[in-house]
Amino acid sequence: MIKDLSTLINNKIPFWKQPLFILRVIIIVGLVYIVGHLTIQYFCEPKVTAQTINLRDMPTPKGHIIEKLAYGTRLKVEKKNVHTKWWRVKVGHHQGWVASWLIHQTKYRAINSLAEATIVLDPGHGGIDSGTIGLHGAMEKTYTLPTALAVAQLLRSKYSRVILTRQSDQSVSLSKRPKIANMDKATLFISFHFNSAGKKNAAQGFEVFQYHQNARKLAQKLNNNFVNLPLVNRGIAFGDFEVLRDNQRPAVLIEMGFMDSTHDFKHIKSKIYQRLVARDVVRGITQYVH
Repeated sequence: MIKDLSTLINNKIPFWKQPLFILRVIIIVGLVYIVGHLTIQYFCEPKVTAQTINLRDMPTPKGHIIEKLAYGTRLKVEKKNVHTKWWRVKVGHHQGWVASWLIHQTKYRAINSLAEATIVLDPGHGGIDSGTIGLHGAMEKTYTLPTALAVAQLLRSKYSRVILTRQSDQSVSLSKRPKIANMDKATLFISFHFNSAGKKNAAQGFEVFQYHQNARKLAQKLNNNFVNLPLVNRGIAFGDFEVLRDNQRPAVLIEMGFMDSTHDFKHIKSKIYQRLVARDVVRGITQYVH
């Protein structure tokens, strides 16, 4: 009997191996994990540092505004679209979409839809493709890029998301340009070009081209706002160009003057003209997205 008691004492289960102790440890570890996870999740949730942004029912500036989210609002991100940069978020009982590039724009206030637009600007030609050759051997590609950059700078100052098909003198295939707009589900696409009549001073002026009917409104808004340009307005025309034909987004191509016109080329090569184009284009885009 004494031997059996001694054996029982010697074989006593250590407290850390007892079922109740193990259960308590599991509960404590679980609670620590849950609290830690929730704490990390809370501090990792993006917080709106813009003055206000729109929560919309669709990932587009055309979507209905569900709510205006104020500075300091925390967003529970449910889905991120890596192409469009729109995020599906939950705020309280509301679920919707926000333009992610505006969340931390501290000076931004949701006044209009322009800032929520994704705009693809296409400086025509580039690299080995010089485009048309104008007066004094001037190459079209030399002027399409600074014109598009002037538009991009003005749009970005208004917080729009701008994508350029090229940002330097590089070759970009015609097929790739509309694909960029299609992949990012761009709000609109504008291709910048300059024309040539094949004979000196045979023609002059600027012209807006469209292919698909979904670009008609965009073409009209742009053309109606070209009021400050010192060139002849040749209106809107149908243009069977690959960058328009293969584009699923509202897309236009603008011929901003004739490279072989003495009158037009004088303006084409000036920075003042590029700024005038930028101002009128942005005004037209602003009216289009509303």
